[in-house]
Amino acid sequence: MTSSVGSYESLGLATATQSSKKAEIGQQDFLKLMTTQLQAQDPFKPMDSSQFLGQIAQFSQVSGLQELNSAFADLSSSLTANQTLQGASLVGREVLVAGDQLSLGSSGSVGGAIEVPQSGWLSVDISDASGQVVRHIDYGAQPAGRGDFAWDGLADDGSRLPAGEYQFRAQVSSDSGGSVAANTFVLGQVIGVQPSSSGLQVEVSGIGTLPLSQIERIQ
Repeated sequence: MTSSVGSYESLGLATATQSSKKAEIGQQDFLKLMTTQLQAQDPFKPMDSSQFLGQIAQFSQVSGLQELNSAFADLSSSLTANQTLQGASLVGREVLVAGDQLSLGSSGSVGGAIEVPQSGWLSVDISDASGQVVRHIDYGAQPAGRGDFAWDGLADDGSRLPAGEYQFRAQVSSDSGGSVAANTFVLGQVIGVQPSSSGLQVEVSGIGTLPLSQIERIQ
């Protein structure tokens, strides 16, 4: 009489004592086992192979999901690499992002943009680090919409202000006397990019690190 160990070995299957073999039976193992049992069955009392077929179907389904997950992982890696390459092309360029901090150099001007929520009289106040207003600019009547903003670095008295960080705020006054704040944007130079679990991060000089999606415009 043939031992059970010999039968399993003839099918290419592992027993519980063969620790060097696979601990679980795979799809191919089930096919071998089912084929062998079909060959040895009593033709007058055929065995029910529905359980084998059901198990094989489950194996096929799991295998398909694993292949799909692997394909998605490869696609995600490819998209991340492509996004990083695209982001690298931003290094050295100026971008427009939401903010109110202006980094004034020892010469030249700084710029940004202002989004006017409604038509009215637009004015801008620029403050130094202590919060003191050093420049007030009236732009007069403006329609609703976004427009560029530039500051030459001069104070109200026409003198050149020292390099440093300044804050600007814009507001729109209506004929009725009320006023509303306008959204402000600043320009900064991209000095680096880095991928993260939440997407590509862009490091902007004088502003910090922010998601690529927060860039409003590329100069």
